[in-house]
Amino acid sequence: MKNIKCIFQFLIIFIAYNNISAQVPVIKEPHHKPVLVNDYIRLLDVHLNAGDTTQYHVHAAPSVIVIISNSTIGIQKFGEAPSAPGDVTAGSTSFVDYKANPVTHRVYNSGNNIFHVMDIELAKANPSPDSCNALQENNVETAINNNLVRVYKFDLADNAFHINKSSCAHLLVCISGKVNTSNKTIATGEYAFFNSNTDIILHNKNEDKSTCVVLELK
Repeated sequence: MKNIKCIFQFLIIFIAYNNISAQVPVIKEPHHKPVLVNDYIRLLDVHLNAGDTTQYHVHAAPSVIVIISNSTIGIQKFGEAPSAPGDVTAGSTSFVDYKANPVTHRVYNSGNNIFHVMDIELAKANPSPDSCNALQENNVETAINNNLVRVYKFDLADNAFHINKSSCAHLLVCISGKVNTSNKTIATGEYAFFNSNTDIILHNKNEDKSTCVVLELK
C-alpha cells in the first residue's frame, strides 16, 4: 500500500513537471519560426498543418497578429478547456498587449488546410520621439492605431502605391497576389521590411488584385 502511494505521488509530480516544462516562450515553440528580429520587431512565421496542435507557449510582448490563410482553429489556455473551433479570415489583423496581460495557450488546427499566421512582437518599449504621418489614400483601411504601431490594409490592382520616407519603419505582408518592390517580388505569405527614412514604392504588375497589410512601426 505504501509503495502504491509513493508511485501515485511520483506520477502526480511527473505530470506536473511535464506540464510546466511543456510551456515555452513563443519564440521557442517549434511552429513559431523567428524569421526576422531587429530593433523594431520579432517576426514569428507560423505554419500549422491540418489536425496539428502547437505546444503550450507563453506570449509576453505586445503583438500584432496577421492572418494569412482562411482556416478553422481553436485555442486552449493553460489549465482551461479548449475553445470551440472558429473560422479566421485571410487579411484580418489584431493587436494584443501580451506585455500587460501575458497568456499561455496552445493552438490547434481543426480545418483541412495549413493555418498560416504571422505573430509580430513589437520590440520597442516606446515609440520614436519623431512622429510619422498616417497614410491618407482613399483605398487604405486603418485597422490598428496605437502608440507603437499603425496597421493598414489595402488592395493593389495594376497600379502603384507610394509611402513617403519618415521616422517610422514599415513591414509589408502580402496577403494575396504579388507585390513588386525594391527590385523583388513579394508573393502571398511573404514579407519585406523597410527601415526608417526609406522611400517605398509598391507595384502590382499583374491584372489580378493583390491585398497587402503594412505595419507602420513608430
